[in-house]
Amino acid sequence: MPITLDLRQNFAEPLTAEYAITDEMLASVENTLVKGGQLTASVTALKAPEGLRLTVRTAGKAVVECDRCLDDMEVDIDTVNTLTVQTADRFEDADDIIYVEKTQKELDLWPMVYDFIALALPVSHVHPEGQCNKEMAERLSRYMVQQPDDDTETN
Repeated sequence: MPITLDLRQNFAEPLTAEYAITDEMLASVENTLVKGGQLTASVTALKAPEGLRLTVRTAGKAVVECDRCLDDMEVDIDTVNTLTVQTADRFEDADDIIYVEKTQKELDLWPMVYDFIALALPVSHVHPEGQCNKEMAERLSRYMVQQPDDDTETN
C-alpha cells in the first residue's frame, strides 16, 4: 500500500491516516539502510495559513545490518516530523516545504517517510556488547589492537 495523500480533500478538520510500512516498500529504495521491520507511519493533515500542514509520526522497529558482525539487528524508531505542502508556479528547494502544482491530485509521501526513518537511525548500528555473531566476533578479535590497561606504565 503506497503512502499517498489525496490533495482534493477539504482538510478543514484534521485528517489522520495510518500506513503500514512493508518490507517490499523498504526493498524498493535503492541502497536502503533499512532491510525490513515492523513500522507504521501516521500522517495527519490540516489546512493552515501557509498551506497544508502535515505531521508524520513514524514508529516501530527497523531491521538494519550490524556494523560490527554484519548480522541483522533491530533498532527502535519513533520520530515526529512536520512538513508544509504549498501550491506554486515555480519550485524552490526547501527543507520542510513541498511544492506541488495546483492541478496535482495526489502526493506520494513515501520518499519523505523513508527519509524520516533513515534520519532516525543511530549513526552506528552495533549490537549490545556480547550479542554480535560469535564466529564473526572471534575473527574480528584477531585483528583488534589491544589497549593497554590504565595500570600499565607506558614509557
